[in-house]
Amino acid sequence: MSKNLTQTLLIISPHPDDLEIGMGGTVASEVALANKVVSVVLTDGRRSQRSFDCSDEEMAEIRNREVKAAANLLGIKDLYCLALPNLYSPKNQETLFQELSDLLIKYQPDRVYLPHPKLDRHPSHSLGAELVLAVIVKLIKGEKLTPLRLWAYEVWGLFPSWDLLVDISQFVEQKREAINAHQSQVTDIAYADGVLGLNRWRAVFSDPHHLPKNAYAEVFISLDSYLSSWAKKTPTSRKRSE
Repeated sequence: MSKNLTQTLLIISPHPDDLEIGMGGTVASEVALANKVVSVVLTDGRRSQRSFDCSDEEMAEIRNREVKAAANLLGIKDLYCLALPNLYSPKNQETLFQELSDLLIKYQPDRVYLPHPKLDRHPSHSLGAELVLAVIVKLIKGEKLTPLRLWAYEVWGLFPSWDLLVDISQFVEQKREAINAHQSQVTDIAYADGVLGLNRWRAVFSDPHHLPKNAYAEVFISLDSYLSSWAKKTPTSRKRSE
């Protein structure tokens, strides 16, 4: 996406596999450009749906190993797992605020990526996005965070339109491998086939007036305008749901 080798991207994943599903190809392309990618995983994924017997604590340990393996496959060297059991309790939200604030101040990213706060249908994704936006707005107001670009990636909600399309054709297999590193998740749900089918569709049907230029693509919506609108919004507690 950028040829500036000093660019730093900070990517928010409510669950351990969201980055890989939503923008794994883009991440691989940015790493190939020698840009710094910082991955921040909010929850430990302990309550993910599964068909096999496994306690929540065991699942959290499994998913921690899987996200580390996936990060290695994508070339991510800066991985931070906040390991929150959920995003709904005030205590967990305070932990998120403190730890994410520290990371944002430390890295001063040029770009931050997260699920869309309105278009993503997963309740943990939308709430996670709200919480992250609140942190960013407060830090910018306090002049602790330099101006940045804010982008939403696509997971549990298809975008009706987008502001940016990224060609990931050269990185499709790398993305597939990273998704499949989350073996506990793909055992029951064909995430790789599902999202790569979407990425193929995005590329082929990207422009009704021109021939396709790419084989696979990921799309993003700019959230820059949300920085002002979300400044007045305080996330509220919701019923717990993974």
